[in-house]
Amino acid sequence: MLDAVDDQVAALDAESEALEGLLESLRSNLPDTDHQPISDVLLGIDSGKSVQAGGEASANDEHRILKLSAVQRGWFKTSEAKTVTEVAAFSPSHVVKNGDLLITRANTPERVGFVAVARNVHEGTFMPDLIWRLRVDESRVRADYLEHALSSRELRTSISGTAGGTSKSMVKINKRGFGTVRVPIPSLPEQGEYVQRCHAVARGIMATRAEEARLRRVRSGLLSGLLDRTIEIESAELGV
Repeated sequence: MLDAVDDQVAALDAESEALEGLLESLRSNLPDTDHQPISDVLLGIDSGKSVQAGGEASANDEHRILKLSAVQRGWFKTSEAKTVTEVAAFSPSHVVKNGDLLITRANTPERVGFVAVARNVHEGTFMPDLIWRLRVDESRVRADYLEHALSSRELRTSISGTAGGTSKSMVKINKRGFGTVRVPIPSLPEQGEYVQRCHAVARGIMATRAEEARLRRVRSGLLSGLLDRTIEIESAELGV
């Protein structure tokens, strides 16, 4: 039975990897239009707040602050957060809301400048000092368009090229340098078509990852049951 689950997990992992490759290609197939400095389509950039955080946040915690790992390359992981008690130190601009376009301003050279739209955000979630909010001019650009476009190979190279620092393990981007990154800004309908193509594959990746995670939990439960003898080997061979 464990072998069967392992085979399913391996198949889903391969499917997810193939879809991620397709998404990479779709993101990099940027609209053919003039590039503009990203500062032209931003209303501003909000900074986060540095506070002393506690342990890993749970669903029961009233307040939390995002970890740097919450912002992946075009993906937002709402579970990546820590507890926080110094609520008085925050202002309304530090509160993370659904739809916010976030970017990591400091990280390793390979991960600095990761961009993602915040989704399924817990109430009482705050932004740390290593993450910025990009306030987009919605009359000119969609946040989800920038989420995918800024995750393309071409623009990832441009963003990381503005980073600097004395440490090879941690580099930073600054607002002025980031504002010079040139981005193709087509019409809003063209942006929507680009987003639709990327979103279709992204949804497939999320569904595949969710099923893979479910099967890993099943495997863990089976293994625990076999080890503590609450599941007989004969029963485990019948199916998931």
